[in-house]
Amino acid sequence: MPLFERADGWSTPTRCFETPAGVRHLNESQAFELYRTIAESTTGLTMNTSPEVRTIVGLRGAYPGQLIYHGNLPDRFNDTLVLLWTTKEGFRHVREFPVTTDPGLFDFGRHHASFLRANRRYRLRNGLHNSYHALRMAEKSYVVRDDTNHNGHWDNDRNGWLSPRKLRDHDRQGSAHNIHMAEIDGPLGHASIGIWSAGCQVIPGIANWRAFITQAFTKTRDRVDYFLIDSRDIPASVWRPCTADGTPECPFRIDTLPYTSQGDTSQSGVQAWETYSGSDKAYSGREITYALTVDRRGKLTIRLDYQPPVRLAVHVLEGSDPKACVAWGDKAVIRDIEPGRYFLVVDTPSQTAPPAGAFTIHVSLN
Repeated sequence: MPLFERADGWSTPTRCFETPAGVRHLNESQAFELYRTIAESTTGLTMNTSPEVRTIVGLRGAYPGQLIYHGNLPDRFNDTLVLLWTTKEGFRHVREFPVTTDPGLFDFGRHHASFLRANRRYRLRNGLHNSYHALRMAEKSYVVRDDTNHNGHWDNDRNGWLSPRKLRDHDRQGSAHNIHMAEIDGPLGHASIGIWSAGCQVIPGIANWRAFITQAFTKTRDRVDYFLIDSRDIPASVWRPCTADGTPECPFRIDTLPYTSQGDTSQSGVQAWETYSGSDKAYSGREITYALTVDRRGKLTIRLDYQPPVRLAVHVLEGSDPKACVAWGDKAVIRDIEPGRYFLVVDTPSQTAPPAGAFTIHVSLN
């Protein structure tokens, strides 16, 4: 497999980037700032841009230079890995590589193929993978999604491609999710992942790998931050700046915990979502959305205070989509959560009566 053009040094003043807001032509410094903004806005965490420190941004479901979700077909190297660093002289560098952030379609057996959870930062270190230089997972404890039914998709990630098999994916403890190479020789759009990934982030082709590791590997045990982003969850404000208004596109941000705020669904003009996965009720009334990012696991507690005749419910979403709902409650939700980005949606059950109204929301993480 030949070297991917965007994996090499910049030979032109600008590169083309396809975004939800249209085509942009960016120089290398502007591209660095774009990827930094994507990582920080989606995870709520600050990127270390100190000289000679390497940072990696993974975009699940987006091709290099095409920052729009493409459907993420299974068993293909159709994701993006971006290597970022700043020199001692202050020059910013960007290299973009094809990669898979998903396991291949191969029956590795139970508890042997899994997905890293997106929209969070992972800590890696320079080390070895099968005796060659690579980036090794340095997290001592993290949760992954096991691909129990071997369909190459995280079954509750709202793509709707559930396997007909009865076995369903489940969360479990992860280990050794490294960044390494695959000795693939074939067209990038057709080469299969197969046995090359049981959950590691894998760059296809020796030429691409050499270009990556030559720049990514500084010295043994150096730390490298890895921001893995679901391309569907990049905040809309990255492309079109907006003032937080409680809409799904521009939610109110929860920057500190514990958090308390007052709202009123009767004053919200948003009626974006009517049904949520896991809930048997219809929510055709107005809603208000909050975005929460956390970098540690803990017990999330949400409490809603409101008075009759107001009737509301709060939903916890793992992505900006009602099909990504993982918990809900009329008055409260208590749930163990992993690091990542979540959306809390206060919604109104029905428009047939006037249940919308004022509420106070309390959020904490213990």
